[in-house]
Amino acid sequence: MKPTEQSLIVGINPVREALLASKRCCYRLIVEQGKAPPRVQAVIELAEKNRIPIEPLPKSAFQSKFKNQVHQGIAGYFSNVKSLELEELIETAFQQSSLPTLVILDGIQDPQNLGAIIRSAETLGIHGMILPKHGTASLNETVAKCSSGAIEHLPIAWVINLARSIEQLKEAGFWVAGVVQDGEMPCYQYKFDTPVALVIGGEGKGIRPLLKKSCDVTLSIPMKGQLESLNAASASAVVFYENLRQKKMQDIK
Repeated sequence: MKPTEQSLIVGINPVREALLASKRCCYRLIVEQGKAPPRVQAVIELAEKNRIPIEPLPKSAFQSKFKNQVHQGIAGYFSNVKSLELEELIETAFQQSSLPTLVILDGIQDPQNLGAIIRSAETLGIHGMILPKHGTASLNETVAKCSSGAIEHLPIAWVINLARSIEQLKEAGFWVAGVVQDGEMPCYQYKFDTPVALVIGGEGKGIRPLLKKSCDVTLSIPMKGQLESLNAASASAVVFYENLRQKKMQDIK
């Protein structure tokens, strides 16, 4: 991760989820002066309950300070997202499910894509995410905003070497499945009946060749249309849902 002393979070849902999760310290909230909409007021009251300093700013000053953000009249400064070691992530995943699903992202550099993938992962039953320290977007305010607060609930591990991490996952009992255009089988034919780590590559280059060779199987998403592929966030959501659908049918958590 590329750490800073404080992380900015903007928008109602991201700020609220950060406060509710209570996984990181909130140093202060900044709100736009005036009558707050009900949803903003609810977040303010939550902050007051937790004795968090609240700084009202005149509308013009607030708009100037956060002019490049979709802020909804509220922002907060928090400590950084806590990350886990890979061993901790694996242990946590098995505590949540006998057949956990993790996701490995390779080369996701767009923070909006990263935030969208985090949101899909958290809402569709993924138990954790593995990110390489190099070549991945930082967990900044854009990622937090696009995740709609899901970043507060999804366990994340930052690693130096994805190939080595894949070997560790295999040693722990995970089957590694890469999501690619030319996969060996459609994702709906794959049986999600083992612990699995899904590898998602960045747009354009996809999964790097070395990592693709490390996968036990590759999966594709059948499509019908003029475009050749989905973006990384959309493709992730499709495969995440198929994994969840199968496990729901088998009554697996």
